[in-house]
Amino acid sequence: MEAHSQGNKVVLVFKDDIGTALRQMCDLDADSDAVHLARAAKIVRKDILKTKLKFNGSFDARCQEQSVPASLVALVSVVLHGPNIKSQSSTTTTSQPALTLSQLLVYNSSKRCGNNSAGIVRHSKERETPLPIYLGTMIHSKTRKRELVDILFSLGLCISYDRILDISTELGNKICHYYEQENAVCPPNLKSGVFTTAAVNNIDHNPSSIGAHDSFHETGISLFQHPDDNNTGVIREVILRQQYSHTKKTRLKLPEFYTVVPPIAFSKLDPPVPKLEGPNRGQCELIAEAIEKEYR
Repeated sequence: MEAHSQGNKVVLVFKDDIGTALRQMCDLDADSDAVHLARAAKIVRKDILKTKLKFNGSFDARCQEQSVPASLVALVSVVLHGPNIKSQSSTTTTSQPALTLSQLLVYNSSKRCGNNSAGIVRHSKERETPLPIYLGTMIHSKTRKRELVDILFSLGLCISYDRILDISTELGNKICHYYEQENAVCPPNLKSGVFTTAAVNNIDHNPSSIGAHDSFHETGISLFQHPDDNNTGVIREVILRQQYSHTKKTRLKLPEFYTVVPPIAFSKLDPPVPKLEGPNRGQCELIAEAIEKEYR
């Protein structure tokens, strides 16, 4: 045995165990692990800062995969599931937890560490991934509560409340310009070339409370489309022919022909009924099937 001094203590070790102990210390060197982690973070961070995104008002089928660099997704997948050739193959589908964490890492990343004393990260619009945008707008549309959105924003899970207002205003202005180009107010999600019906109903609000100051009478219109196997319709794309400029958070108005309804005077006489061309014959073959579906 040999004696080795460690401060005010003396350690006795066997000669045969010194080599094994030194090798284990080299293999478990914390400094070496820190260097590897720093190199991996530098590689992934370089790819993150190269990411340039722009939200155009909608999400496509592969928006999540296209919004994050492949190196980041691979690193997160290895951390979650371990190194596995089968799971890391390019032919396999990336798991949703890996995509979720990757999008949050891209969204919360910043070029500099100069954040304020409150610890609030300044997010860049160029690295707004689909997940925080979708989560913030979805919660705002369901609850309309700013406090809930602010809590999730402080946790780094969604975009801020002000950013949600900017997006909703921009989408509304974009749709108003689209209505002006089409010269008709029609929802852009409706397809063209499909048989469409409409249901019209009155919306009356006549408050009976003492503190009420106003009431209104409006008309609600619901549109229904009836596609079939032979005709599924054509998707109408919202394309602006010219750039438009507007002040931040300033909402544009609908076309004047839509908001201003001229008065109409009905004739007291009976309306003329057009003559029927050909025999008056009804088709009742579908009534039995319709009744069966209605009362099933």
